[in-house]
Amino acid sequence: MFTRLLLGSSLLIAVVSLLLSQMAVKPSTQYTPSAIGRNNTVLFIVNCEFGLSNVHLATAHALLERHPEIRMHVASFPPTLPRLDSISKHVRKTNSSAEDIVFHELPEQYDFAKAMVISGRTPMSITRPPGRAHIDETGKDMAFFTAPWSGEAHLELFQQLTEIIDEVDPSLVLLDMFFRPGLDAARNRKRLHAFIVPNIPIDVFPLHQPYLKWLWKYPVLGSGILYPVPWSRVLENIYINVRYFYFLGSMHHFKSAKKLLQQKGINRITYNDLHRSNVPFFIQSLAEATIPLDHVPPNVTYTGPISLSLSTLEEVNPELNQWLAKTSTLFVNLGSFFAWDKVRASAMAQAIADILHERTDLQILWKFSKTGKQFGDEFLDPVRPFLKNGRLEMISWLPVEPTTLFETGHIVASVHHGGAGGFHEALGTGIPQIILPQWTDHYSLAQQAQYLGVGVWACQETAPSFTAECLHDSFSTVLGSGKIAESLREKAKQIGEIAQRDPGRYISAREVAKLAAHGA
Repeated sequence: MFTRLLLGSSLLIAVVSLLLSQMAVKPSTQYTPSAIGRNNTVLFIVNCEFGLSNVHLATAHALLERHPEIRMHVASFPPTLPRLDSISKHVRKTNSSAEDIVFHELPEQYDFAKAMVISGRTPMSITRPPGRAHIDETGKDMAFFTAPWSGEAHLELFQQLTEIIDEVDPSLVLLDMFFRPGLDAARNRKRLHAFIVPNIPIDVFPLHQPYLKWLWKYPVLGSGILYPVPWSRVLENIYINVRYFYFLGSMHHFKSAKKLLQQKGINRITYNDLHRSNVPFFIQSLAEATIPLDHVPPNVTYTGPISLSLSTLEEVNPELNQWLAKTSTLFVNLGSFFAWDKVRASAMAQAIADILHERTDLQILWKFSKTGKQFGDEFLDPVRPFLKNGRLEMISWLPVEPTTLFETGHIVASVHHGGAGGFHEALGTGIPQIILPQWTDHYSLAQQAQYLGVGVWACQETAPSFTAECLHDSFSTVLGSGKIAESLREKAKQIGEIAQRDPGRYISAREVAKLAAHGA
């Protein structure tokens, strides 16, 4: 039924798409900063969530380490402060004169995660399959993520950030794409600004591709369609694009807030008006390891993975370091935002038991936290022998960054959810990937891993859920001795070597330092 309707309406969809695309890809306006600011002074304005802020904090670490002339300020929410303290302490081990990063605290009640809770969104509610059946929900979610605050909260953050900008007087403001009040404040005060972006280029710049290729060549975010879009799915991709960009352009959830902000002189807010043709974007992709864009805007710099790695695991947790050194380790970590429900936990436990029975030379580190107390520990029954003999370790929180774990050389594959952090941490250290995507951009990264040949999209048919059987198949594929496993390991190693020649955090820091040196 849907297929016939889609085919019968293809001309209408194409016309609507063309009109939409002409509106969306009109040349972006130039931005002219007029406030110069204090020379070599940088202000980061970032969310506190790891997936959004890691690239900024990794850049801050590299600046502190290699560009001591830069004075750094960070405006964020309270959970960011301990991470900044860790960065400063690490750098002082080799440079006792390193300056503190000055922290400007924003009201905790306005952080991104709390805005999600207020909206009724939870990790489980935004977890959904890819494709056309759920594109309206995906589009609404992405519109919400672009501007998750109420008008009053947005305005209060804008006003506080404006005061911080005036106080710090930075020569450069570094922004988080998903912290819109910061962008509004920087532009309102006519400040030179730049974005540091965790996401992959095709998810940020689809509308910049010539000849309407965002419609028919490149898969839309959250679709799960492979690149390049198969001809059999072009109409579906067009349909999903129309729905997706309709929600991003209309921002229905933000209408009342928009009126309030416009009264205060804050301009139109959509996902697509972030870009200005002369505002720098530093994006953590390698040209050799991303879906190739036909057009990369000239203000975009590919840095490669921008990952944070501070103290070694041996320094922080010698017991875990000794355990890792015993034998090859599979690392299971579905991110800081993910919590395990009974169905997924049971499937993973059974798959772990099955692969450990088969592979006596393998052990597994599983980062695990429950959704709540809705279920007991019966799901652990298959793996209790391995918990007892020490071949399975379960931890609720990592004592170091994932990159630090990978740098030990003992991790043979990373099982993750397809977040930008997990994908690039593994990519930058040459680790093969097993991806279990849960929502939106996770599907883009899962199919990119397969396109690059560095990983597999596990349990594709059942996403975002998974079964013990499909998990076991993916584990066996990646950890085995066959041609696919050998190819995955070799390709991951090659890309990791490219990334490590000049780590992305240092490239990002170098470019930031150049921009920050323009001031009076």
